[in-house]
Amino acid sequence: MNRREFFRIVGAGTAAAAAAGCGKTTEKLLPYVIPPENLVPGVASWFSTVCRECPAGCGVIARNREGRIVKLEGNPDHPVNQGTLCIRGQAGLQGLYNPDRIRGPLLRDASGNFKPIKWEEAEKLVADRLGALVNKRQGNRIALVSQLEGGGLGQLMDDWLKALGARPRLAYEPFAYESIRAASRITFGRDAIPHYAIEEARVLLSFGADFLETWLSPVAYTRAYTQMHAFKHGKAGTFIQIEPRLSLTASNADEWVRNAPGTEALLGLALLRVILDERLQAPGVDALALKSLVADVDLGAVAKESGVTVETITRLARAFGRAKPSLAIGGGVEVGGEDATQLQVVIHLLNYAVGNVGKTIRFGPDSVFGKASPYREMLALTQAMAGGEVELLFLHRVNPVFTLPEKTGFAAGLKKVPFVVSISDAMDETTSQAHLVLPDLHPLESWGDYSPQEGVHGLIQPTMAPVPTFDAKAIGDVLLSVGKAVLGAGDEKGPLRWERFQDYVKERWRELAKELAPGKRF
Repeated sequence: MNRREFFRIVGAGTAAAAAAGCGKTTEKLLPYVIPPENLVPGVASWFSTVCRECPAGCGVIARNREGRIVKLEGNPDHPVNQGTLCIRGQAGLQGLYNPDRIRGPLLRDASGNFKPIKWEEAEKLVADRLGALVNKRQGNRIALVSQLEGGGLGQLMDDWLKALGARPRLAYEPFAYESIRAASRITFGRDAIPHYAIEEARVLLSFGADFLETWLSPVAYTRAYTQMHAFKHGKAGTFIQIEPRLSLTASNADEWVRNAPGTEALLGLALLRVILDERLQAPGVDALALKSLVADVDLGAVAKESGVTVETITRLARAFGRAKPSLAIGGGVEVGGEDATQLQVVIHLLNYAVGNVGKTIRFGPDSVFGKASPYREMLALTQAMAGGEVELLFLHRVNPVFTLPEKTGFAAGLKKVPFVVSISDAMDETTSQAHLVLPDLHPLESWGDYSPQEGVHGLIQPTMAPVPTFDAKAIGDVLLSVGKAVLGAGDEKGPLRWERFQDYVKERWRELAKELAPGKRF
C-alpha cells in the first residue's frame, strides 16, 4: 500500500463515520416546542402527591423541570412523614422512567407468545368476556385481586364488582401484619392495628419489630424514634431490641438482646411474670387474671430455651415496668411464624399490665392495613381457581405467584383460569402468566387518592404528562369504559356514571371537603 492509497482509505472511513453521526436523533432537548403557559424553561414547578411505593402513604412533592419529574422529596405538611422520604420513595422515579415498563396492551396468542394490540381491541375483549358471564348470571365467576387500596380506586373497584354481580374484591398485601389484628381481636375486641406512640415512650421494648426498616410506616416511626431518643428533661428514652439477628433496627438500639429464634413469646411471658411478681403493674389492672396466664412460666426454663439469662430478663422487666410510660411492640417479618399471634397477644398484655393502653398504644385512628384481606381469603380464592370456579380473573399491581408460598398452589390454580387479565406496568412472575396485559399509569402520572389511616386523606395528582414511550391507561378509566360497555351508560346516579376516573376523584373530594368544612361552598 502506497501513501496515496492509505490516505484515500482513511478519508473514506472518516466521511462514513461523520455521515453516520449526522443522522436524526430520537432525543429532544426540551419536551415542548411551545411550552404550556404555566411552564417556564429553566424554572422548576412543584406538585404535591402521595407516594405509593408502599402502603405507608407518605406525602411527596415532585420537582418538575421542562415537563419532566426530576426529583422527589417528602412533603413537610403531610402528617405521616412531615418532609422526610425513605429510599423507596426516592426511587419512585426509577419506576416512572424504567425502560422495561410495559409499552402497551399485550395479548397472548395461540403459540403462547405476547403480541401488541390496541387499547380498543383489549377493552372490547374484556367487555365481551365480562358480558358473556353477566348475561348468563355467572358474575360470581369473576374475581379481582388488587393491591392494598385506601382511597377512591378501591371503592370504585368494589362498586364495579357489585354492579357486575362478581365476587368481592381481595386487597392483597404480602406483609399485612395480620397477627396484630388477630391479637387485638383476642385481647381488646378490636379488629384493627393500633397506633404506637413511640415518641412518648421512656422505654421502648421491641420484639423483632424492624420499625427503622419496613414495619408498618417506617418513615413515621423513624421520626418518632428520633423524638423518643432525644433529650427530654435531661434524659433520653431507652430502646431495647430483642431479636435473633443484628438488624439495622437492632444496631440502633441502646441494648440488643440476642435470643434463640422463635422464643420471643416465651420471653414476653417471662417479663410479664416478673412484673406481676414484683408488683410493677399499673393501678386498676386485673393482676389475678394475668397471674393465671403466667403461673406455669419458669424463668430458668425460659432462660435455658431462649439463651437470655434470668438476670437479663429480670432487669428488662424492671426497666419496662418502672418507666412511665413505656411501650412494647413486635411483629416484624422475621417473627411472623406460627407463634406470631401468640407473641402479639403477649405484647398487648405487657402494655395492658403497665398501663400503656390509651397512652402509648391507642386504637384509633386505625391503620389502612386493617383493610387488607386476610390470608385465608387468598387461600379460598386459590382453591376456587383450582376447582374451576373462576373464569375471569383481574390482577391489579400484585404478584402473588412470587409473594405467596409455593405450597399454596396459587401458580397452579392460575393456570386453570380460562382468562387472566393483569393490570400492571412490569412483566413480573404473575403478569407473565396472564392472557391479557393492560399497562397501568404510574402513580406520578395519574389521579387518585389514598388514606393511610383514618382522618388522613392524600390527593394523588399527575405530576407530569404520561411518558409518551409507554401507551398506558389509568385502571379507573378502564373499569369505567369496560363497565359501561357491559352494563350500558347508566343514569346520572348509577354506579358507573363518570366519564373518567378523574371526574370520580374530583366528585369524591368535593364531598369530602363538605364533610370537613360543613357550610362552605366548593
